[in-house]
Amino acid sequence: PDDRLNTLLGDHQDFYKKGLVCESQSYGIGAFAYYRRIVEEIIDTLLDDISTLLDGEEKVQYLAAVEQARKTTVTQEKIELVKDLLPPILRPDEMNPLATLHSTLSEGLHAETDETCMEYAVSIREVLIFLVNQIETSKTASNQFTSSMRKLLDKRARKDK
Repeated sequence: PDDRLNTLLGDHQDFYKKGLVCESQSYGIGAFAYYRRIVEEIIDTLLDDISTLLDGEEKVQYLAAVEQARKTTVTQEKIELVKDLLPPILRPDEMNPLATLHSTLSEGLHAETDETCMEYAVSIREVLIFLVNQIETSKTASNQFTSSMRKLLDKRARKDK
């Protein structure tokens, strides 16, 4: 994985690398297990980071749902609470990567063959990468925009005085 993804995954990059190894050896269920582990372990961080992408009433509703989500340890319940509140930037064509990712991983681990999991492992990995990258990219862009706007507004305020 590239350095940026390693940084974004933090302590979970070893699971990602092990998932890649499982993929390379055609161990689909193994890859699913590692990718699901990543989702389950970073879900709270993802939910917190997503809140930075929202404003106004949407953010208020989302934060209330996240507060409810913190009361459970079950990832699927956390996702269920926030899935309809994700910002559009995380739902291209109205598809919800967070909900689809976790449910597909769960179904694969519990009911699919190694071959079927292998068939979808690349898609799982790509959706996981999209989700992590999109959140980080959006958060960074928003922070840069806010900083730049404040600088311009401060300049204007000084000039108006």
